[in-house]
Amino acid sequence: MDENVIEVENLAKYFDGRCVLDGINLKVPRGCIYGLLGRNAAGKTTMIRILFGLEPSTRGWAFLLGTESSSLSAKVKGRIGYVAEGHNLIQNYKVGRLVKLCKDLSLQWNSEFFAHLIEMFHLPMDRRISQLSIGMRAQLNLSLALAVDPELLILDDPTLGMDTVARRQFLELAIDLIQQQGRTILFSSHILSDVERVADRIGILAGGKLVVDCALEELKNRIKKFRLIFPESAPEDLHLTEIINQQIQGREMVITVANWNQQKQAMLETFKPSTWAEMPMSLEDIFIQCTRSSSWVTE
Repeated sequence: MDENVIEVENLAKYFDGRCVLDGINLKVPRGCIYGLLGRNAAGKTTMIRILFGLEPSTRGWAFLLGTESSSLSAKVKGRIGYVAEGHNLIQNYKVGRLVKLCKDLSLQWNSEFFAHLIEMFHLPMDRRISQLSIGMRAQLNLSLALAVDPELLILDDPTLGMDTVARRQFLELAIDLIQQQGRTILFSSHILSDVERVADRIGILAGGKLVVDCALEELKNRIKKFRLIFPESAPEDLHLTEIINQQIQGREMVITVANWNQQKQAMLETFKPSTWAEMPMSLEDIFIQCTRSSSWVTE
């Protein structure tokens, strides 16, 4: 059984001469919840569509479950749950009719689990898709994806349109799913607090590059933000590499540094600040800093 459920090698994609993805290399191991992040038009959805064989790459390769993405068989696709951005479903179908269609087309269907989801989300089987709210369509889409009992679950902004309670229910489901042996999730979302709650590995796309690809805890350990007070005016040049952001006001300096280590700490200590305090950073804080300055890469 392949150790890596998703593998991407030197993947590039151009649209009308514009580079969207530029030499992406990525491996997602079995059992991982991988949070794929990026600003609007960063290439997240394009990358997911290439992975699922819905879009050709300009160069490079992508593999799902050991199979090249452009030639995924029905059998392989049957092992994957996919929720596309926007939750586009057949609008004139009633929920029950769409469920029957999906059940008939699937290679395996967990009726008991699907019934549990329908009850939990209070989804009406006799209403047309067009009559459902955006949040309810999202819940239905998630339920259909989970009902096939997938080895790999690809979620492209799946909680879009959900309220806080429904989003929390989804996250709990994701955690339950990943705790089952061998489950893997690729999770893209604009709600970074959701990603931080469930993901154990993070990738950040910026400028067509995968500028971050590491464990969430490692990312938090390697990007540090400090508030420093100096006896006199703060120095303008700390002679540190990989400074992401630096703000100075009189004796006070607030600085964010990538790939923090003991050497950088020793260098900073030579300036003898009077006080030195680390400022906590959420994943959202780190994401803003990473996409503001992508001249460094977390390897």
